[in-house]
Amino acid sequence: MALAMNGPVRIDYQRMAAGAGPAVILLAGAGRPSTDFDYAFCAPIVAAGFVPIRVDSRDTGRSAAMAGAMPDLHAIKAAALGAGDAKPPYGIADMAADVLAVMDAEGIAAAHFVGRSIGGLVAQQLALHHADRVLSLALVMAMSRSMADAVPDAALDRLMTENIPDEEAYVARQLTVAQANGMAEDFDAERVAEEARIAWRHGIHPGGTARHFAASLAAPDLRVALGGLRIPALILHGRHDKVIPLARATETAEAIPGAVFEVDETMGHDGPPRLRQAWGERISAHLTAAIAHA
Repeated sequence: MALAMNGPVRIDYQRMAAGAGPAVILLAGAGRPSTDFDYAFCAPIVAAGFVPIRVDSRDTGRSAAMAGAMPDLHAIKAAALGAGDAKPPYGIADMAADVLAVMDAEGIAAAHFVGRSIGGLVAQQLALHHADRVLSLALVMAMSRSMADAVPDAALDRLMTENIPDEEAYVARQLTVAQANGMAEDFDAERVAEEARIAWRHGIHPGGTARHFAASLAAPDLRVALGGLRIPALILHGRHDKVIPLARATETAEAIPGAVFEVDETMGHDGPPRLRQAWGERISAHLTAAIAHA
């Protein structure tokens, strides 16, 4: 692991290959450490000559924990819908600045980006406000605006009251999440538990998922600005995603000129091994095509 500093905020990251090939920045989902981008996912990208760099977003993994009072997700949701002015502890723009710090630490002028869920929002923010540093986008489970009108209050209640004191509690939590959000045929309790232990030992921060949700609830609507992008974009989404509706990914694809949009009929809001491998292979082809047409 290596580290970069965005002011006082420490961001840890890991190069997943040696060499001087084009960099591919990997940004995980809400509350999730960079270990979600495992070696099976990275292997085809590395084989194609790229250098994946997986980043622990703030409040995840070995990056800084943004400890403090639990955000009032209901108030932030209301503000996003036009009632009140509650703000998240930090926003998508702050998370994007963390990524720029990583790029600067590595001496990377421009990179390709892979973003999953909230990681995709961060990647889009960078493409819009730092266009010279983004060569292409690959968005998995995509959205381009706040989810305030789609997230039920009960889900926010669970996040605000969530207490995960130890590894076993986190394993139990992830088993519940996998059953709720994934496809039944992909559920493998042993596999889910093993991956939960890997994530816990890498770093799960109390309140981190809630603070990430706060940032995504307060996210700006990027759709109009996305119309100005002129970079290759690939969007992968599951027909059965219960967290980010397919309509959110569809509108993101429609907003980005020339975006390739692929809907997986066997995918929910989860990343079992078969999907991680498929994503790695498809994204590798997308990156190779982006280089060829540059």
